[in-house]
Amino acid sequence: MLSIYNLPDQQRLRAFLAVASHLSFRVAAEHLHIAQPAVSRAVKTLEEELGFKLLERTTRRVELTPAGDVFARQIEEAFRQIQLAVRLAKMTSAGMAGTLMLGYSTLTVYGLVSQAVVQFRGKVPEADVSLYLMSSHEQLAAIRDGTIDVGLLLSAAFDGSCQHARLYRERLVVLVAKSDPIARRSSVSVKELRDIPFVLGSHARWGPFRSVIDSVCLTAGFLPRVVEHGDDMPVLLRLVSLRRGVTLFAESVKGSLPPDITAVPIQDEHAVLDVSVAWRNGPPSPLIEAFLESAKDTAARAAVAPKRAARATRPERGRCEG
Repeated sequence: MLSIYNLPDQQRLRAFLAVASHLSFRVAAEHLHIAQPAVSRAVKTLEEELGFKLLERTTRRVELTPAGDVFARQIEEAFRQIQLAVRLAKMTSAGMAGTLMLGYSTLTVYGLVSQAVVQFRGKVPEADVSLYLMSSHEQLAAIRDGTIDVGLLLSAAFDGSCQHARLYRERLVVLVAKSDPIARRSSVSVKELRDIPFVLGSHARWGPFRSVIDSVCLTAGFLPRVVEHGDDMPVLLRLVSLRRGVTLFAESVKGSLPPDITAVPIQDEHAVLDVSVAWRNGPPSPLIEAFLESAKDTAARAAVAPKRAARATRPERGRCEG
């Protein structure tokens, strides 16, 4: 019987996983850059050690047994956890050195992502940052399996699988073509969009944001009438510019719009979205903790800036303007 001190050889496990992935000893051997007989021997020896069959072999095909299927999935997960453990240990050993793997969604790229990274690099110059564009749901999965360390995503996406903290709140705007009559408005209410066609990202790709939009519209008494889907921001903007419909987005996009599209403010107080920073459960490494502090500080500074600007432009009491 196997014990923690008598685990299967790692090379045999990798040989089995290669065969399980490709269902071919020949392709597995090519993938591993070793001879096919060596792969066959490794898998056979592994089955003998375990005491049960992992694969059904015929002259025409290879199939996983039910036990082999379970074993392959569990071993893949175990290897991911080992790789994660090694990377986290290296980060902890190095202190603030190392590479921070940071995920961000399309909705956050126009907000504080750049500012947060710049401020973090200024505080921790010995650290590197690798950025990955992902949907909010993809980020949560990537945080769980260790592909990324931290994510900047919609608060509406959280499912309890990771730790998170709200960073900031953004108002929503309606994006319209400049030739659209709405573009001449200083603001609109959500209910005025009831009978107007929408172009939006799909639920599959933009699920959390679509839930925010649906909630905002339902509060005004309707669901958006979606006539086109576009899962990439450039596609959505192109559909808007062609007047196929309007779309809602975070206010921070205003400075990055093409010249033929206008962002019109929405009057409703409930037309907002929250952005959070997320990280895996358990104590964060020093590098992750440093980024969390930096991101929170960046968000706090950004929240104060508009208030200062508003005070600076407010007329002084007793002073005549204009």
